[in-house]
Amino acid sequence: MKNFAELILRVNEIKANGLPFVIYRKPHAKKISMLAQKDRRIEYAHNYDVSGFIMAPFLEHDASILFASDNVDRDTFHYESGTSDGKVKGSGDPLQNLGFEERAKHMSLVERGIQFIKQSEVTKVVLSRKEILDIDDFDPAAIFEKLLLRYPGAFVYLWSHPDIGLWAGATPETLIHTKGNTFRTMALAGTRPWQGSEEVVWGEKEIVEQQIVTDQITGALKGLDFKVGKAHSKRAGNLLHICTHIEGGMDRESDLGILIQKLHPTAAVCGLPKNKAQEFILSNEGYDRGFYTGFIGELNFRGDASVRSLNKNDAEMESHLFVNLRCMRIIQEPITKAVLFMGGGITSESIPEQEWEETIEKSKVMKSVLFDA
Repeated sequence: MKNFAELILRVNEIKANGLPFVIYRKPHAKKISMLAQKDRRIEYAHNYDVSGFIMAPFLEHDASILFASDNVDRDTFHYESGTSDGKVKGSGDPLQNLGFEERAKHMSLVERGIQFIKQSEVTKVVLSRKEILDIDDFDPAAIFEKLLLRYPGAFVYLWSHPDIGLWAGATPETLIHTKGNTFRTMALAGTRPWQGSEEVVWGEKEIVEQQIVTDQITGALKGLDFKVGKAHSKRAGNLLHICTHIEGGMDRESDLGILIQKLHPTAAVCGLPKNKAQEFILSNEGYDRGFYTGFIGELNFRGDASVRSLNKNDAEMESHLFVNLRCMRIIQEPITKAVLFMGGGITSESIPEQEWEETIEKSKVMKSVLFDA
């Protein structure tokens, strides 16, 4: 298998030719996969009965981008740490708390969310903000390798299309993993800083928040045969979350597309009820999330190979989709900037100051790879 240095040479060649590509590593894997599109066209996934690598937005009615299986070159590479000497530099102190204005803005948003919950049937709404940082020296290979090294349990990716932009991330959350007629998903919510142990006592607010997500997912899957695992702490870099695994089987009435429609966006990134929470987000956040809190990953692959002709009864056909969290968008013209996204689940028990601090902690995931922090 080719090594990381060969991967970087290949990525540089693809970028020089102005072609779309994605490189990614699944959680706890040693293999990096690469898909390089053969031309510059933008192809959309209008449904989920296609094969390729999908990049889907937060809003279901917005277009999902597909690197189609019949229009990509595939390759795999072995990763060994310490093979890239690239650097990324930013301006100022990236880990200091932002100014009073940004803090007050987000806390006001959270306060509006709390009042909305108390005055409606909504039990949770996920509210986020973005932060824009100047980048002096941009090296995508350095960013990707730092994500690989620091977040071994995450889905790590670098996705680029010359007409859309560049995104990178290290997400801990599976939206859905299907193989044949079986599926697996997870409820992931509640956040606190990692302090050296997964043996922690969670507060009532975090437990309630995670249970809301679990209930939303199990409610969406009603009618299917599935089982719910035991809630446990899950580390994601410098953060801990509460995680519950849910797995089961699909029947003739429930294919991958139906499951995606039932699950996306989950209460972990939107709220409950979904439609009401999403309406509040669109009316109050004040920016377009784009691919943040959408989903990304392999759609209808067979093992390590893409499927050219789909057969829903194929026991080896596999899809592995991840919620696009802990991510950033890179804007390279005229000045290179990184757009970071972070948010948190708001319930009636939320405290605005603590919700602000949670976004600060979450911002450190991407800042740590941008600024060597």
